[in-house]
Amino acid sequence: MIKPFDSKELVARVKAVLRRYQTSPAAASSHTDQQGDYVEYPDLIVNLTNYSVIYMGHSIEMPPKELELLYFLASSPNQVFTREQLLDHIWGYEYIGDTRTVDVHIKRLREKIKDHSGWSLSTVWGIGYKFEVKR
Repeated sequence: MIKPFDSKELVARVKAVLRRYQTSPAAASSHTDQQGDYVEYPDLIVNLTNYSVIYMGHSIEMPPKELELLYFLASSPNQVFTREQLLDHIWGYEYIGDTRTVDVHIKRLREKIKDHSGWSLSTVWGIGYKFEVKR
């Protein structure tokens, strides 16, 4: 953080880090019977352990940040995330840049994986993005 900083911002950042730290062991333990951390949907498998994406039976090449973004969204289906939340989780607090980088990565993901009848990458106007699972 750059000095001078607001104490409320410091507290918010510490809470966010603790929240991520406390949820990560639970997420890891839920995958102990599987090989690595991955999410699976019809025609889509995102494996964070070996950084691979299988879409419609074919392996899709993706840069690490795109894959991490897709995994993060797909691991919390139907939950809306703001650009700031995605930047904090994927790029980290030290990221200095435009929040629109999230938009660019989402655009590239949509070019590589088209919407499916059971799921899609959705924009929630004025808020952010979600991995929508249709029922």
